[in-house]
Amino acid sequence: MPSTHSKSEVLKYLQKGSTGVLATLDKTPKLIRQRVMYYGIDKKFHCYLMSTKESPKVPQILSTSNLSMLVFGLETPYDNSWEIELNGPAELLENTLDIEYALSTLKERNPFADVALESGIYRQFDFVRLNPTLVRFRIYREALSGESVTVINLD
Repeated sequence: MPSTHSKSEVLKYLQKGSTGVLATLDKTPKLIRQRVMYYGIDKKFHCYLMSTKESPKVPQILSTSNLSMLVFGLETPYDNSWEIELNGPAELLENTLDIEYALSTLKERNPFADVALESGIYRQFDFVRLNPTLVRFRIYREALSGESVTVINLD
């Protein structure tokens, strides 16, 4: 049985959350790396991430051609819980306007972004934009009823 949720509905769920698990494949040892990260989101499903400049996260993120970010929302009752998977490439933001926009999406969602904005130290961080090409969304109640996941292609 198909399940179809609109882009705007899925976006509303993404805006409810603020953290997700980002997974990358490390090409050298062939290991999957996973990190819990705060994210910001825009209306085009671009996902904005930040990390300190010396963190190994950013080189790891940029070393792979495709990332996967899983966002989970715990609801009551549990069968109303949901998950969204965002898949696509990422890029390092270097333009000041892009960084300011990323910070605006992270504001009040990421405590580090709030501190960076308030104290003016945002240049101590790297900013990355995940550009998803594929989004998968499911509500657990629907999955338990045999409904398929909603798939949104953003190519």
